[in-house]
Amino acid sequence: MQIKEAYLHVLDVISDVKLLSERPTEIDFEIEDYVEKHVGVFFDNLDISTMDYTPNSKVTLEGHVFKEVSLQVADLFYDAMTYSEDIKPCDLMCIHFEREDRDYYGFLKLNFRTSFAHAVELQENLIVNKIIRQVTTLPYKSQKVEEGFLIDLTENKVLVKDKQVTIDGYKSRYITEKVLCLNGVMTTKRKIDLITKTAEKVIEKYDDQPLVKTAKLRKMVTEHLDESGSLDMQNIVSECFDTEVSKDAYLKELDEKGVNPDSLKMNEGQTKKLKRTQRIKTASGVEIILPFEYVSRSENLNIVNNSDGSVSIELKNLGELL
Repeated sequence: MQIKEAYLHVLDVISDVKLLSERPTEIDFEIEDYVEKHVGVFFDNLDISTMDYTPNSKVTLEGHVFKEVSLQVADLFYDAMTYSEDIKPCDLMCIHFEREDRDYYGFLKLNFRTSFAHAVELQENLIVNKIIRQVTTLPYKSQKVEEGFLIDLTENKVLVKDKQVTIDGYKSRYITEKVLCLNGVMTTKRKIDLITKTAEKVIEKYDDQPLVKTAKLRKMVTEHLDESGSLDMQNIVSECFDTEVSKDAYLKELDEKGVNPDSLKMNEGQTKKLKRTQRIKTASGVEIILPFEYVSRSENLNIVNNSDGSVSIELKNLGELL
C-alpha cells in the first residue's frame, strides 16, 4: 500500500468543533503502518458492504482534486453528526492511496477513545494527584475502525463499514444513507447468517435430524467459500434438503428476505474469518462446541429426547484425548 496524499479533519459536534486541515498531513513510516492496519479491515472483514459508486452519491468526484473531496466528505460527516447523538466525535483520516495496482480514496472515522491519566495539582502548597478523563486519543493500531468507507476508483466500487444509529426516531445506516446517499446492500456476514439461519429454520421443520443437516449445510457453505470464494447453491440445496417441498420452502424464504447467494463473493482474507464450529446449549447450562465437520456426520452424534423432557447427547468417534 502506498499513500499518495492524506488529510486529517477534526469533527466534534459535542464541542462544536470542526477543524478542517488546509494542508496535507505528513505521513512517516509509523503513521503509514497505523493507517494500513485500519485500511486492511475493509478487505478482510465480513461486516463490509460493497456497492456500486454512482453519480447520484452526495460524494462527488468529477472535477475535484482529493483535497476538495476530503473537505466535502468531512462536511457530510459533520452534518450527519448533528442529527444523532449516536455518532461519536472523531478525527476523519482521508487518504488517497494505491493498493495492488488499484487507486482508492479512503475515509477512516477514528472515533475518540476515552482514557484516563493522572494530573498533578498544588493545593495550599500540598501536592494532590488526581485522575482525569481524556477523550481525544485515537484507536489503537490493534483495534478495528468502527466506521468509514473506501472508494475504489479503478472499479467504481464503494466498500463501507457502517453503523446503525437513530435519526429522527428511525434506525439508519448513516454512512450509506446520509453521507454517501447510496442504496445499501447486505454485508457479507449478514448474507451468510441469513443463508445458514434460514436453512436451520426450514430443516427444523422438515427433517428428523436437524442438527446434523444444519451442520452439513454450514460445512458445505464454508468449503465452497474456502475453495472458490462463492457458493454453488444448487449443489448445497440438493445435498442438504431431501424433498422438493423443503427445497422450495428454503429458496422461497431466501428470496423473500432479499438474499441472492450468487452475489456472495469473498477473498482469501475474509474466508479465514468464517465460523467453523457449532455451539450446542442446554437448559442446564451445559455448552458444547463442535466442528461442523464432526456434527455433519450422523454416526458421530446421537440426541435422545427422554420421557421426562430432558435431552441426552451421545458423542462418538472422538479419537484419543489430548
